Amino acid sequence: MEFSIVILSKHIDDYPKITWTDWKDKNRKKMKSEGDHWSMATLSGADIWDCLDSNKIDRLHLVQWKRSCDDLHSVSLPDHPHPAEKN
Repeated sequence: MEFSIVILSKHIDDYPKITWTDWKDKNRKKMKSEGDHWSMATLSGADIWDCLDSNKIDRLHLVQWKRSCDDLHSVSLPDHPHPAEKN
């Protein structure tokens, strides 16, 4: 599954193997804030946690995310499953 991952642009150097693009939605274009400095990448994973873990994305750098097939981004993450529960 593919995910749209959005982080603060100041963290993109922490992920040199990932291709990031400048990202703003229509609401962010109206604001003068850190929202003006966000970057997005499309990454794969079995679920959002697998996507973050396999791409070594620090969850504290995450601004928002969504499955590529979804319309809206989420700002919170679901509970992280215990490794024994991943099957």
